[in-house]
This record gives sequence, C-alpha cells and structure tokens, in this order.
Amino acid sequence: MNEGGLSALIENVVHERRRTRVLESPLVAPRAGVMLHYDDSSRDEWALEWFSNPQCRNGYTWLVMDSGRVVELANPLKRTPHAGPCRTANANSAFYGIAAATNGLVPATTAQVESIVRLVVLLARLHRWAEPMIVGHDAEAIWTPATTRAAGIADHRGQKLWGNGGRKVDPTGVRADGVPVVDVADVRKRVAAGLAAVTVSERGGAACAPR
Repeated sequence: MNEGGLSALIENVVHERRRTRVLESPLVAPRAGVMLHYDDSSRDEWALEWFSNPQCRNGYTWLVMDSGRVVELANPLKRTPHAGPCRTANANSAFYGIAAATNGLVPATTAQVESIVRLVVLLARLHRWAEPMIVGHDAEAIWTPATTRAAGIADHRGQKLWGNGGRKVDPTGVRADGVPVVDVADVRKRVAAGLAAVTVSERGGAACAPR
C-alpha cells in the first residue's frame, strides 16, 4: 500500500496532514501495533510549532489535540523516532506512534481519548489485527549504555539500569494522585469494544460507535 492509499483509508479519522520536521525513515520491520505517548506540551499551538522547528529530532505519526483533532505529522508508511530502545525490537517500525498533545500532569481530554480509539480501531481493521498490540511508551522503553550516558549517568551506575524499564514515563504521567494521563488499559478496552461493534455491524446486527 502506498501513502496515498493509506491516507485515503483513514480520511475520516485524520483531520489535517502536515509535513513537519519529524524525521522519517523506511520501515525495517512490519507494523505490529500502536504505541501511545503524550508530547509533553502545555498548549496545542506550541506542540505543532515544535514539530515544525528545525531542532525537532523526535516525533510521532499522529498528534491528537485537546479537541480530538488528529494531525498527521509524518508518512504512516515510514518509521519515526518516537520509541527509541525498547523491549520490542525495532520499536520505531513495529509501532505506529500516537501522541496526545498534553503533559505528565494534565489528563487527556475525553475527545482526545475518543479520537485515539477511533484511529486504533481503523488501523486494526486495515492490518487485520484481531487483538491489536497497544502499548505505552513507559512499558516498553528500556535503558541502554547510550541512553544512560546521554542522561549523564556514569557507567558504574548506569550498568545497573541497562536492559531495564523506567526510561520513560509517558503516557501514564507523574500525577501525585496516580490518575494516568492516558490510560492504556482503558484504551485497550475501548478498542476491543469498537472492533466487536464493527464485527457485529458487518454481520448485519446492531452496532454502536467506539467509545
């Protein structure tokens, strides 16, 4: 499938397409699922400005704004540097990167979550994923010698972290009350319900939209 073909298939979910400074490279592994993030922004317009900044070196395929508007930042047929070293090999390729435009303290809005769910349901249908792999960045990201050194951690301390999690906190966040910024388990449940509803509808039964 080419970029135009995929874009046409998700036309009803993606509201805007921007070609930004987000780095793109060919996939080195087939898509296997979706990784959820937040972008650590405090205002939607600032989030979009950053991804057009020449200094931007990270990014996602899609960014979901407070209103639920989905902005495509990169070609979905290519990988972006959204994951880094992870438990899953070649995570930048294996997972589409979807981020809510928010930070570690402000929970995603209802509209953001609903748009994320709709997008994942559609991707699951396009790839024929009966049980799509939906993961949080924090659950996948691991420390490596390169990442501990980049964080200024000396090797005698860093080697205790190598291969372990804890490198990232998104999309769960760091709220004192423990409320997740993006609740990955809830998204999984909503996506499963959405796929079940589609299946019922295709069989001629009653169905409801994903919630």
